[in-house]
Amino acid sequence: MRPSFDDLSYFAEVATTLNFSRAAHRLGITQPSMSAAIKRLEQSFNTQLVIRSRNGVKLTRSGAALAKHSRKFMADWEQLQANVIRAGTDMLGTFSIGCHPSVALYSLPRLLPALKDKYPNVKLNLVHDLSRKITEQVVGFEIDFGLVINPIQHPDLVIHKLFLDEVTLWRGANFDAVAKTNERVILYCDPNLKQSQALLKAIDLTHFQVEHSNNLEVIACLVAKGIGLGILPQRVAKKSSEPLHRYEHNDAMVIDELCLIHRFDIQNSTVSHNLKQEIKAVLSEPLD
Repeated sequence: MRPSFDDLSYFAEVATTLNFSRAAHRLGITQPSMSAAIKRLEQSFNTQLVIRSRNGVKLTRSGAALAKHSRKFMADWEQLQANVIRAGTDMLGTFSIGCHPSVALYSLPRLLPALKDKYPNVKLNLVHDLSRKITEQVVGFEIDFGLVINPIQHPDLVIHKLFLDEVTLWRGANFDAVAKTNERVILYCDPNLKQSQALLKAIDLTHFQVEHSNNLEVIACLVAKGIGLGILPQRVAKKSSEPLHRYEHNDAMVIDELCLIHRFDIQNSTVSHNLKQEIKAVLSEPLD
């Protein structure tokens, strides 16, 4: 049987005390266990390490050499162990957060200062795309965390619900619905979003001319100027530089759910786990 790390530590104690019974007592093991450990070491090195006498133990030249090197070895091991543990607990490293640009505008200004304040040595890279594409990149190990709208269930994902939002039709403060009764009103929407697709199916489009933009902030700007109506999430509409109002002649609405997503295996990292908990703590409360 090969000697173990414990065998080496037992020998180091014998070399320090020069007494088998005292070394065994200090380590909390039996003297036969101590003797067996020394015997395994001697067999492994094929040399005698200690000489027993009535007065205790004397190290051979080989034993003295092993005692010297074993102390250094164990000190190096303890340092290695400390470094490995610290690497798993120190809040260091680079992580990526992915979200739709519009989600970024109402969530990241609140989230990032909190993360930077608590974990200043963590580097955060941002990725922006449609929620479904962010989800694909999280599943594919390309992004660490996703802030996504209505994520699809996936066996590799953990999904944490953060808050709800409402998607409906919005108008500018000066939009005159009565004056436009006999006109076809422009209705701006992002055709790539499932929420837009769902509302277009629920709305009577007889009096609307649907036009597209893939940027919700641009839609909000056009709506604010009274050019037309827009299909927007409430949180995007509330971020408009000019006040927007719900379009009174429409009851159709879609409920969005913003979620934090990540892979199951991100739980294996203490740093990732702490980041996840902080993201949830900052964003779980509804935003005004």
